[in-house]
Amino acid sequence: MTVGEVYRYIDSRAPFSLQDSFDNSGLLVGSMAATVTKIAVCLDITGKTAGEAAMQGAELIVSHHPVIFHKLSCIDPSNPVNILIKNGINAICAHTNVDMAKEGISDMMLELLDIKGETAVLQPVHKNGMGYGRIARLDFAADAASLAAMCKKAFHCRTIRYYDSGRVIKTVGVCSGAGGSEEDVANAAVKGCDALITGDVKHSGFIEALNRGITLIDAGHFHTENIICGKLAAELEAALGVETFICENSRDIVSYC
Repeated sequence: MTVGEVYRYIDSRAPFSLQDSFDNSGLLVGSMAATVTKIAVCLDITGKTAGEAAMQGAELIVSHHPVIFHKLSCIDPSNPVNILIKNGINAICAHTNVDMAKEGISDMMLELLDIKGETAVLQPVHKNGMGYGRIARLDFAADAASLAAMCKKAFHCRTIRYYDSGRVIKTVGVCSGAGGSEEDVANAAVKGCDALITGDVKHSGFIEALNRGITLIDAGHFHTENIICGKLAAELEAALGVETFICENSRDIVSYC
């Protein structure tokens, strides 16, 4: 098995051509020709997850967030890229292509919430209609507190922040990661959503929700995206026959009180 074969499998499931213009998904460290006998999977390539991959003998680490996102002016010893290179570990990062792909992270959010039925794209990006988030109809009427509790259980959140609009919730928008800007909230409201479930909501996002009369649930960036790791690891091992593991250090590093 080569890095290129793993790359092509991921590309078949979530085409890298879908990635947004600001993104840097793809093979970011290493060579397509490199041999792979073990794969590490994580949400973020950090010093700890890179070190764990090295300790476990993985030649390839696959992450959601790009290990190289902004321009690098230097690589100091603590940079995860340096750790990968020193240990001969290749890195494939699949970010916004997985966010937008069919059966991507937003679809997983709905699946974990046990919300079934037809869906629509919340924020189309491409001419073919692919884009961020999903809109779905509940087969029951929910209130903000019960929907927030569902999110907390489904995504294993330690805490949930939410604005309760007081309206009965039948149509829900979901967007993994950071989808709670003022523009995102306004878009969800215009699309007819009674509630938006996402992460990384700022104060201004909650104020927009108040003004728009839409319930807004912040389930966290980590918790709405870490769900991809288990699915990705299982699919890679089943499809490619390569030993694959989820890094133990791919976890929520934030403390709560």
